[in-house]
Amino acid sequence: MLNDTMIGKRDKDAAGSGTDERRGSDRTDVQAEVVVAWHFQPNQTVRYRSLDLSGTGMRIHSTTPLLEGMTGVLVSVLPEGRRLDRACMVVWSRHAATGQGHEAGLRFF
Repeated sequence: MLNDTMIGKRDKDAAGSGTDERRGSDRTDVQAEVVVAWHFQPNQTVRYRSLDLSGTGMRIHSTTPLLEGMTGVLVSVLPEGRRLDRACMVVWSRHAATGQGHEAGLRFF
């Protein structure tokens, strides 16, 4: 399993960190790690830090930009290891508002 915090270097360019809100449901701040198996490489899972959760998706922090349209499966939540097996797709990706790393919006389906 890869840990996203070990990949890439810190990106201090906050350009493109717009705040367009398209969410149709309330979100809850969630500070946990999630494990994702991307469909292009299903045998290699990656850990990301979750930022918030809604009924339709999740926002995660990544050290590298994720491509819009990527699909995968949210495998589990750490540290408790709870299984999710929830299909998801990257619907947006941008520089993090903090100026370090990137954020991505995952939609559940």
